[in-house]
Amino acid sequence: MAQDMQSVSLVRDVGPALPEPPFITYRANAALHARNMQQLFECIRQFIIKMGLHPTITINDLDDYFRAMTHNRAFGIHGTTPGNGTIWLFLLARQLQPKTIVESGVYSGSSLFTLRQAVPGANIIAFDVTFANLISRLPNVDYRERDWGLDNVRAESLSDFCFFDDHINNCLRIRQSYERGFRQIIVDDSPDLGEIHKFRYPAAPTVSMIRNDKWSDGDTAEWNWNGRRLRYTFRIADTFGAKDLIEAVYRFPSLTHLTGMEDAYHHYIQLRN
Repeated sequence: MAQDMQSVSLVRDVGPALPEPPFITYRANAALHARNMQQLFECIRQFIIKMGLHPTITINDLDDYFRAMTHNRAFGIHGTTPGNGTIWLFLLARQLQPKTIVESGVYSGSSLFTLRQAVPGANIIAFDVTFANLISRLPNVDYRERDWGLDNVRAESLSDFCFFDDHINNCLRIRQSYERGFRQIIVDDSPDLGEIHKFRYPAAPTVSMIRNDKWSDGDTAEWNWNGRRLRYTFRIADTFGAKDLIEAVYRFPSLTHLTGMEDAYHHYIQLRN
C-alpha cells in the first residue's frame, strides 16, 4: 500500500513558520544547542591550530559573534558576505588582534560591521569605489571612496591584515599587500575550476589558480552565466609573482553542517617575511 510521507515521517508539522533572523536556521533544546556550538567552536579552533596559530579564542568569542550579528543590519542581504564567512572573519580577527584592518569591497557593510565588532579597538580603513550601497556608516571607521591600490596605507604590525572582497585580481592584491607590509590576507571571490561557473567576476587569477600547478599560461575556461557565455584566459604575467610571496594558503572549511548558513570562498594567506 502506498504511503504518503506525512504519515510515515517522524518529523511533525507543529504550526506556521516563525520569523527568525537570517543567522538562525534552527532552534533546539538548550543541551543539544550547547553541544552543537561546542562542536562548531572545536572545528574553528582546530583549523586555527592547522594554520600554525596558537588559539587564544574561547567559546565566549563565538557567543559574542552571535550576539553581535543581532545588530548587523546588512547581514543576509544578497551579495554580502555569507554567514559562515562572517564567522571566520570575526573569530580570525579576534585571534590575530590586529592594530590595522583594511577591507576592500565593502558593499552593504555586513563584513565591515563584523570586523568592527570583532576588534573594537582596531584602526579600520574601508575602501570601495562607491559607498552608495552601504546600509549605515559605522563610527570609528575610515571610509575612503577609491580603489585601495591608489592609496598608501601601510601595516603597523605583523598581525594586521587585509580583507579583499572586491572581485579584483587576487594576485595583484597579494603583491600590493606585500609591498605595504601586510603579511596576513583574506581573499574572497577565489573559486577553483569547478566553482568558477558561479561567478560573473571571479577575482582572477585567483589564489586557487596559483596554489598548485594545475593552471598553465594560456589555459582557458568557459562557462555560462545568466544566459551569456564567459571565457577566462590564464596568463602568468597577470599573477605579479604572487606565488613567490606566499608562505601558506588555507581555505576556510565548510561550517554549513553546524550552522545551516552558506559558506564563502574565503582563503587565509600568510605571506613571507
